[in-house]
Amino acid sequence: MSQFSVRLLVTPFLLALIAGLTGCGDDGPRRLKAPDGRALGRVVGWITLDGQPLAGAQVDFNNKMSRTCSAGTDENGYYKLKFNRRITGAPVGEHSVSIGLFGNNSEDPSDEPLPSIYNSKSILKTTVHEGHNVISFHLTTPQGISEVAELAEVTGLVLLNGNPLVGGKIEFHSERSGTSRGITDPNGRFQLVFTETRPGAVVGPNRVVISMTDADGKETIREAYNVNTTLHHFVQPGENDFNFSLSSKLPSSKDKPPAKPPANPKPSDDGC
Repeated sequence: MSQFSVRLLVTPFLLALIAGLTGCGDDGPRRLKAPDGRALGRVVGWITLDGQPLAGAQVDFNNKMSRTCSAGTDENGYYKLKFNRRITGAPVGEHSVSIGLFGNNSEDPSDEPLPSIYNSKSILKTTVHEGHNVISFHLTTPQGISEVAELAEVTGLVLLNGNPLVGGKIEFHSERSGTSRGITDPNGRFQLVFTETRPGAVVGPNRVVISMTDADGKETIREAYNVNTTLHHFVQPGENDFNFSLSSKLPSSKDKPPAKPPANPKPSDDGC
C-alpha cells in the first residue's frame, strides 16, 4: 500500500476522533435541552418584597408551548428554576410569571397574602434566552412585608404582685417586622393579634412591652416592663404560651419614710 493510500485511510479516522473529542463543532458550553429537543435556558434570581428577601415563595414560569417550570425561594429569596426533577432551566421564549406563598396557611390553603397581580392575575412577564439568565423580581405591597410575615399563635398570662393584671396592654415587637397586640382579660389571660385578620405574632425574637394607664393616662406599670423593657421572648412556629410575673412600681422618693436621727448625736458646743 502506498504512502498516499495510507493517508486516505488514516485521515477519516482522525477526523472522527477529533469530532468526538470536541463535540459537534459547538464552541460554547453544552446546550440545555428538554427531552423533546427544545432549547432551555438556565434561570436563577432573587425575589424581594418591599426591599426584604421573600423566603418560602413559589416561583412559576408559564410558557404557552410547554409545561410550567417551578422553584422555591430560600431564606435569601434566591431561586433556581427547574424544568422537571432532573433538568434545570426553562424553555427559551416568553413566559408569564406567578409568585406566591401558595398553601402557607394550613387552616386555609387557598389563602394567598401576596397581591393577586403577582399570582392568580399576574402581570409579571419575562423572556428566557439560551445560556445563563439572572431574572429577579422586586415586589411591593400596600401594607409591606408585615402582611406576609410568618406567624404563630401566642397566648399567655400576666400577673402583677401575684394577682391577674386586668385590662393591661401587651405588645410583641418583632425584630423582623411588625407588632402584635393583646389585652388581658379578668383572669389576666391574653391572646395576641397581628392584624385584624391575622392572629398571632411573628416567628422569631420579640421585644415584649406591658403597660397599663390610670384614669389620668398615667402609666402604672414599672418602666422595666414598657419604656425600658427587659422582657424578651422567642416565638416558635406552632403554639406558644408565655407567662409574665410582674412586681409593682417602685416607691418614689416622696413616699419614703422620714430619715431616722443618728443613734449617737454629737453634743453641742455649749455642753447642753
